[in-house]
Amino acid sequence: MDDLLLKFNSLDIASKKAVKQLIDLLAKKTSVNKKNEIPYKEKILSVSVWSEEDIKEIGAGEPFNQFKPQEW
Repeated sequence: MDDLLLKFNSLDIASKKAVKQLIDLLAKKTSVNKKNEIPYKEKILSVSVWSEEDIKEIGAGEPFNQFKPQEW
């Protein structure tokens, strides 16, 4: 970390400004990704491809590994 600070301090003013902008941009992307992570997971968990008939078939004793889903 000390090496990084020494290199940063050796930069000219314009380069320091560019590095600070890059760090701000990366920090902003990280915070946006963390905010969007939970709703994204909730959306995935709320997706269902099972119809009521599919559930009845499985509940009626048909083994799960013999169930054949619809083809795409």
